[in-house]
Amino acid sequence: MTGEPRTKLEHTYQQRQFGRSLRNLREQARIDTTEAAVRTKIDVDKLNRIERGQPPTHHELTTLLDVYGLLYDDWQPYIRQLDHNRQRGWWRTYGLPRTHFAGIEHDAILVREYQLGLIPEPLQTEPYMRALRANSHRGQPDDRTIAVRLHRQRRLTDSNPRGYHAIIDEAALTIPLSDNTVLRAQLRHILDLAARPHITVQVLPRAAGPHDGRKGSFHLLALPEPEDHALLRIPHLAGETYLDDADRTASACRLFRHLATLALSPEDSTRWIQRLIDES
Repeated sequence: MTGEPRTKLEHTYQQRQFGRSLRNLREQARIDTTEAAVRTKIDVDKLNRIERGQPPTHHELTTLLDVYGLLYDDWQPYIRQLDHNRQRGWWRTYGLPRTHFAGIEHDAILVREYQLGLIPEPLQTEPYMRALRANSHRGQPDDRTIAVRLHRQRRLTDSNPRGYHAIIDEAALTIPLSDNTVLRAQLRHILDLAARPHITVQVLPRAAGPHDGRKGSFHLLALPEPEDHALLRIPHLAGETYLDDADRTASACRLFRHLATLALSPEDSTRWIQRLIDES
């Protein structure tokens, strides 16, 4: 992965991790990419792409393992991992691309999200989603989009949930809906989720004044492999942009920490949302 802004990612986390494991084997064998290319008859550019996450063919994999000096009896874990990486993620059953955000988010161990305009998708109820879609310029609710969003939410409540920290601007929580019961139920749902130990919800009140978060919403995703920097996702009208270089993701992490200091504490945020429910 490079540090340049991208509208999509080339490879999944699991594929990048597999590519790194092959690179580590090559380096342990003290073979550079030029020599590896000559001995395996795999083009240098292709070899570099494999080490960045492009899945090799089975023949290419076994050739690499042989040249890197791995005993035949030790090949099976790598072959199984290659087969696993080629399996369709759940999001593919909805017709989404292999590197859709749902798959990237699924692999993350922690997601931090700042939302300026709407309640974050992982916290949304289905009626709230449909209320938003009813007012969308796209027209009627998209059932596939809603189904994908509901499936994504399972990672917050499954047997091994990931961490989630949302900072929500006050405006996102007070946008009126045509059916006020939908909004009240949505706010109660946020309180229910915020009570879980791995979920943190903070409200950023209007009284906090101007701040850099006013420039737009963003996500920070932490992946299991330490070699991966935090991944910054910036949604916008035309789609989304990804950044993963250390300097820019570190800057986004500092901004998130700053917004967390401006926001109400998790306990005060819970009380703030409860008052909003009581007054609605």
